[in-house]
Amino acid sequence: MILTELPDLPHVPTTPRAVAFRRDFYRRWGRENCIVSGTSRRAEYGLFRQTLSIKCVAHGNETYFVDRRRVTVSDETFLILNEGREYASSLISPAGAYSFSIFFRPGLAQEILGDVRRPLRVALDDGPRVRPGAMEFDESLQHHHSRITPVLRFIQRSVVAGVRDESWLEEQCQFLLERMIMTQRPGTPMFAVEYVNARRPQRKEVKRRLNWAIDFMHAHLAEEVTLANIAVAARLSRFHFLRAFQSEHGLTPREFLRELRRRRALALLDSTTLNVSEIATKVGMSRTALWRALQADADEPACAVFLPRAGVS
Repeated sequence: MILTELPDLPHVPTTPRAVAFRRDFYRRWGRENCIVSGTSRRAEYGLFRQTLSIKCVAHGNETYFVDRRRVTVSDETFLILNEGREYASSLISPAGAYSFSIFFRPGLAQEILGDVRRPLRVALDDGPRVRPGAMEFDESLQHHHSRITPVLRFIQRSVVAGVRDESWLEEQCQFLLERMIMTQRPGTPMFAVEYVNARRPQRKEVKRRLNWAIDFMHAHLAEEVTLANIAVAARLSRFHFLRAFQSEHGLTPREFLRELRRRRALALLDSTTLNVSEIATKVGMSRTALWRALQADADEPACAVFLPRAGVS
């Protein structure tokens, strides 16, 4: 769920549209990854138990009331609040401040921590089994720095630019959480380093599993496909699959799937008399998304993996 206006849930007029929004919001709130963002002069939220979240603000301040503490986030800082934490918040800015928060789905940080601790060779043997680990983040103000802020800003810019893809949000939440964990626990190894240094048999097995995932994407091109679906096809956890896929192909699974769909749509345009709406349905895209994809720069190849690939020997 990606919101680009701060919801004023207690004071929204009782109209059919507002009732429908509240119903949908509370049905999803606290169960999935969520971005809440928007510019406001005043926004106040009462005490509530939340999921793990990271908060930042631009052009003003936002105050959080946590365990009888008052913590004020400004342009130079961000704040992480742990899963299950109760807190209230207040934003008061005569000129209007831009608030941006990411709420992670319950248990995601524990899943990633468990996988970060699990070496690649063990992950190949265990498959997609998750080994949760306890994860508590420092809840004091932190200054923006080179490990977390670039991913946080990338997500923010993408949302402002119009990205609303839930699969994209799942990928970005995993990338961001990995960096948050690495910052909290400096000794945590980066997966990319482990993958590059993996022994040849392990890398061959990883490539074989990634090819299974690509086969799955081809077979389910017209259907709604999630990161979890594809990772299961590769017999890897979501964390190891996402990091291995990007390390191997230079694209995230979502980007790869989008390019597969675009290329299939181009082939159908050339070889059939189907209209754009019919083609969009066949490749699992909306008409608008297909138009945007077809208008993208086609001069630069997305990735060499679309060339015929050799089998794993």
